[in-house]
Formats: sequence, structure tokens, C-alpha cells
Amino acid sequence: MLMEKRYIKKMEKIFEGLSIPLRIVDAQGTSLIPEDGTLVDMPSAMLTPGINHHVGDQLYRALDMYPPLVIVCPDAYAGAQDLLVMTDSMVTNLFKSSLSITGPNDVFRRALKQELNGVDLLTRANENQITLEMDRCVLLFQIEQIEKSSAYSILGELIPLTDTDALVEMDRHQVALVKDMEGIDGFDELYQFAQAAQETLMEEAVKTAKVGIGQVKHTLAQLGESYLEAKRAMEVGRIFSPEESIHIFRRLMLERFLMNVPREDSMHYHALLFNRKTAKLFNDEMLQTIEMFFRKDLNLSDTARQLFIHRNTLVYRLDKVQRQTGLDLRRFDDAVTFKILYELKKCGQEKPREIF
Repeated sequence: MLMEKRYIKKMEKIFEGLSIPLRIVDAQGTSLIPEDGTLVDMPSAMLTPGINHHVGDQLYRALDMYPPLVIVCPDAYAGAQDLLVMTDSMVTNLFKSSLSITGPNDVFRRALKQELNGVDLLTRANENQITLEMDRCVLLFQIEQIEKSSAYSILGELIPLTDTDALVEMDRHQVALVKDMEGIDGFDELYQFAQAAQETLMEEAVKTAKVGIGQVKHTLAQLGESYLEAKRAMEVGRIFSPEESIHIFRRLMLERFLMNVPREDSMHYHALLFNRKTAKLFNDEMLQTIEMFFRKDLNLSDTARQLFIHRNTLVYRLDKVQRQTGLDLRRFDDAVTFKILYELKKCGQEKPREIF
């Protein structure tokens, strides 16, 4: 990476006055400041920009710029972490104009928010060597109950990233992971990745971590759509499956449709089946039975086994529903009708409209 000598000399002079040995190196570990030819051992894992990383007895902090720069110092010194944060801010401001950069993470952030498009997006992507066409997917993490650390700093230290992934801070509690889909075998594997990330977060005493997963997009310009889809998946999933913590946009088609039914219509059609006349029928035990029956794909034996009841008991309950409502839940069409009318209660509240 080429830097103007005046900047190098200015930074070297500042570093000489510090009580903590500090270096700025390139991606290969070559010391640029001080410019003494020293080669620093670099971590094998990708360093998320803007976060202090402990590796061995060293602290590393990657700057959000291209070509990449990394600040390095021993972690044994008191105040070393704060020094890296201050140096990050100083170096970024000092070199930003001369290097004509925005920073890869900033480009991704503005692309996700759909603040960059057309020629402007193309220019910024080229400046930061961001591939325009590549299959990517946005996973949106929402972490609550954070005290001192931000969601971005927690995830940046815990989630394994490839060189073509990008972790982008959206706010203090939400972080978007732009995931390269190369080598990822569909949404089942993405779900497993998100699940593993959640388990790691729980080990770090994070109590709540929700994940929304958008659709795969082929171009950088389309990533904003995947981000909105991930947000929508969390909104809809929170209403229809509050017990779940990972929500995939493409698997919520029915729920997204129901969210677009006007509130008055939702309550009207729900009341056709769930009203005073059927209140005793649809008690907690009956609803639990029906829910398990649907979960077991209308299989009588599997449902009875899961509920620890006799198969005839299950048949009796389903017959009771049929006699009082006319719906035979063993028939697919009637099961679908019941499912939709039941779920409409969840969208009988004021809710955001579908945007796609």
C-alpha cells in the first residue's frame, strides 16, 4: 500500500512519543509505520474491522479501508485496547482523503440501507475491491441485554468469517452478516450456521439472540432487498412463532400473506370458528392436540405417541371437532382451513404491511 511520506513521518513521530509500542501493518504483516521493514505475524482468521482482536500475546485492530491496514500492539500494556480505538479513529481520518476511500463496511452498510445505487455504488465498490456479482445472503442478528459491548463487537470476535463475508453494524443491537453462499448448501445449512452462532453467543452470557435470514441475491445492488427480507422474517416470525429464534423469509410465505389481511377481516374470519359456542371445545388441551397433529403431518399414530395418549383418544378428540365445527382435521383441506383461521388471531393487531 502506497502512502505519502508526509503522512508516514507524521504518524511515526506520534508513535515515537507513546509508551506502548504500536505498529501499522498491511495485510501481509509488513510494518508501514514505523517503516523499518519489520514483518509481523498475522492471524490466520479474518479480522473484523473496528474490533480489537486478542491473538496470542498481541492485539490486532483492522481498519475499515481498502487496501486493508491493521494496527498491532502487545496486549500486556495497560490502556492498550483504548489506544487501538483512538489510533483507529486518527488514522482513518488522516488517510481518508488521500486514499479516496469510504471503507468496505461502509459501502456494504449503505448498500443494505439502499443509500447507494447505480454509478455511485459501482464506483465505491470498485474503489474497495468489492465483487459486484456473487451469490450472497443477509443474516440479521438482533442481540438484546448488552451491557458494555455492542452486538457488532461480540459477533466480530465469535463468528468465523471468510474473506468474502462482511459483518456490518446497523445499530447497537443489530448486525448484518453478508454471507458468501459459495460452498453453502441451501437454507438448511444457513440455519445450522445461525444456530451454531446462537449457541456460541449463549456461552458468552448473551441471553437473547434472534436471527432473520433473507433471500440469496446475485448482485451487490440487490443486497438491500435481502436485508429487508431478513428484517421482515424477524417481524413476522416474532408474531407467528415467538418460541423460535431463527426465522427464514422464504419459509414464512403463508404468515406473510396473513399479515397483509386487514385487521377487521382477520378478526371477522377468526371469529367464524373461534367464538363463544366453541370456547369449551377449543380448550388448551384440545389446541395442544391439534397443534401436535399438524406438526406430525396429520399422522395419527405419531401424534398419539408424542402426546402419550391412546390412538383412540386422539380419534375421539378429532371426531368431537368434526361434530361441532364440520371440519375433519384428518382431511388436508379442512386442516388448512382450520390452520388459517386459527393463525388469523395472531394478525388481528396493528401490524406493518408486507413490502414485497
